[in-house]
Amino acid sequence: MSDVPIQQPADDERVSSLRQNTLGLRHAIIISVAVMSPAASIFFNTIPQAGLVGAAIPLCYLIGFLIALLVANQYSEFSREIPSSGSAYTFVTEGLGPIPGFLTAWVGLAAIIVGVPYSFVLLGANLQTLVQRWFGLNLHWSFWFVLAIGLAFAICYLGVRQSMNIDFAFLAFEIGICLILAGIVLFRVGQQGGLTLVPFTLQTIPRGGDITVGIVLATLSFIGFETAATLGEETRNPHRNIPRAVFGSMIVVGVFYVLMAYVSTVGYGITNMATGFANDPAPFDTLGRQYSGPVLAVLIDIVGLLSFFSAALAIINGGARILYTVGRDGLLPHWTAWLHPVRQNPIGSITMLCILGLIVGIPLGLLFTPIQAFSFLGTLDALLILIIYALVALASIVFFLRKRRERFRIFLHGILPGVSLLIILGILGAVVISPSPWPLNLLPFVLIAWLLIGGGLIFFLRDKLTNA
Repeated sequence: MSDVPIQQPADDERVSSLRQNTLGLRHAIIISVAVMSPAASIFFNTIPQAGLVGAAIPLCYLIGFLIALLVANQYSEFSREIPSSGSAYTFVTEGLGPIPGFLTAWVGLAAIIVGVPYSFVLLGANLQTLVQRWFGLNLHWSFWFVLAIGLAFAICYLGVRQSMNIDFAFLAFEIGICLILAGIVLFRVGQQGGLTLVPFTLQTIPRGGDITVGIVLATLSFIGFETAATLGEETRNPHRNIPRAVFGSMIVVGVFYVLMAYVSTVGYGITNMATGFANDPAPFDTLGRQYSGPVLAVLIDIVGLLSFFSAALAIINGGARILYTVGRDGLLPHWTAWLHPVRQNPIGSITMLCILGLIVGIPLGLLFTPIQAFSFLGTLDALLILIIYALVALASIVFFLRKRRERFRIFLHGILPGVSLLIILGILGAVVISPSPWPLNLLPFVLIAWLLIGGGLIFFLRDKLTNA
């Protein structure tokens, strides 16, 4: 660990070597939307949901949207007061102290480490399948995995502004293609009189189904909305623009999720969701072929690839800024705070994340299968981020009571984060206690081991932390 002392800048006086005032509101929205990977989430997360709730998937996403907006409140309120590239790490440190702040950083480190290979491993597997289908060339998924990480590193090296421009192009394409599919399906189904509000009711849930788990899966699809906060030191007028980006990204993706969930339900057939849709490995490809033809189906396949890549790109950029801030405070090796001398982006942390992505992703993909590794890493990532959300909610209450007492509002800074905390703990409990097949049944042990290691590091760093 570095011997650099922990900095203690006052609120709104934090000095950063990141290039300030270079990003706008749209960049902050783009990074959050990209991390949520709207197309990939709706393409793949709806498959297990269909087996649980049948045609009630749109209802799950509507409820999940409302829950996610509730959780987003804490990030928005913190960003108005102390915009920082450290995001949750800074928020929890300011609210609860340096030890909970370090624990947040430690959990966040694991979330970032698994978030990068989580996106790339399924991207590699899909590319292997599609390239073989389109061109008859069968290259192992690990080749595409390494190629994608190398490309992501090169783009992130250029700078966050350039990365966000690429993410914006990909997002515009994926959302555009999805909206075209939605328009075609709604028009065709509407001609047949099939448009109905039944998917927003409970009456289609199959026997033995579970609406609670369906809502949990929908809520987890919003994870990543908070990434805009990592651009707090580089965004113009962050006190205004970061809170707007948090809620703006949430609204864009929330409306998209509800719309596409409804389109997939009425398009596939309300009575076919629990059986056909739930067992279809590519239901949106099926919808594209059924309602348009092979060209749209190919475009949908490409959209899935780009959605994973744009998510990974945003995860690297956002995660690198969190690690940079923790390293700058002396709680990670000093090279994690290295900045490119010209571009002023955290190249040390970017390099670290890409290397760790290779180290984690390829062995897990080979040990399990790419699909199993994707499920394992994605679920672990969700659990880690939910822990961070809970810490931020608690920190929000304490921070506004102790340090912003004159601005404390019982509903905004007491009731809302309190309800958020209860919901998050409920979701964590539901995910952990649900019976899971191998290798998902290993997750509680991995999580406990990581937290124990973090506790050991807190003991090792106790002098540095208590003197902060």
